[in-house]
Amino acid sequence: MKLILFIYLKTTSMKKTNWKSVLPYIIRIVELVITGAAGGAASGWIG
Repeated sequence: MKLILFIYLKTTSMKKTNWKSVLPYIIRIVELVITGAAGGAASGWIG
């Protein structure tokens, strides 16, 4: 969560944000969070 907040503050602090370079990182982080949460839930059900 701190990492997402850090990236958000870093991108908003830039006057001209290059979204084409930032967006893939944001998507990647969201995917990692979703898969991590799903994986944790799945391992909880199996275990």
